[in-house]
Amino acid sequence: MSKAANPRRHGFILGLKDSFGIPVVGITSALVGYGVMAREAGLDATLTLISVLTIWAMPVLMGFVELVAAGSSPLLVLITLLAIGFRNLPMAVSAMPMIREKPGFRWSQILFAQLLSPTSWVQIIIVGRRLEPASRMPYYMAFSLALLVFGILGAWIGFALTKNLPTAIGLSLLLLTPMFVSLTMATSPKLSSKLALVLGGVGVPLCMLWDNELGLIFGGFVFGTAGFFLARAAERRGSPRT
Repeated sequence: MSKAANPRRHGFILGLKDSFGIPVVGITSALVGYGVMAREAGLDATLTLISVLTIWAMPVLMGFVELVAAGSSPLLVLITLLAIGFRNLPMAVSAMPMIREKPGFRWSQILFAQLLSPTSWVQIIIVGRRLEPASRMPYYMAFSLALLVFGILGAWIGFALTKNLPTAIGLSLLLLTPMFVSLTMATSPKLSSKLALVLGGVGVPLCMLWDNELGLIFGGFVFGTAGFFLARAAERRGSPRT
C-alpha cells in the first residue's frame, strides 16, 4: 500500500524512523543524567521512573528532585512544579495546530500535550509542515512515544547502573538534549527558528540574571516572538511586489 493510500501508517513509521538516532540518544543520555541526580538526592527507583512518566519535562524533573530532597511539603512541590511547567504552555499551544485533525478541543489533546518535549516540539514544527495533515498526529505520537520509552530506560540506567561513574560525568549528560534542540533549530530552513535561537541565546541568559525562573519564561517568550516577527518582516521585504 502506498504512503498516499495510508498517510497515517506512513506518518507513524516515519516518526519512529526519525526518532532513532540523535533524538533518542540525546533523550536517553539526558535521562541517564537525571537518574544519577535522583539517586544522589535519595529518591528510590520507583519514584524516579514514575516521575519521568508523569512529569516528562527536564526542568520540572530537576525541580522535583531538589524539592523532594529538601523535604518540601507536597503542596509546595505541586505549586512550584506547576509554576516551572507553565513555561511549556506556549510550546504546547503552538504545536497543537500542527497535530490536531479537527478544530475544537478533544480529550486526546491532553495526552498529546503530556508527551510534548522540546525535542518533539522542534521536530513537529519543522517536519510537520512537509507532511500530509493526516500523517502529522501519527508521526508526533510515534516520535514522542519512542522518546518517552527510551527516556524511562535512560533514567533506570542512570539510577541503577552508574553507581561507579563519577557524578559530574553523569550529570553532564543533562546537557545533550538542549544541545540537540539548539542544533536542530540552527539547521532549520526557517529564518524565524534561526533568529529565535540567536536572540534567545543572547537575551534569555540576561533575563535570567534578573530572575532565574521568570526570566526564562519571559525571555523565551519575548525573544522567540521577536525572532518570528523579524523573520516575517524580512520575508515581506524580500518578496516581489505585485
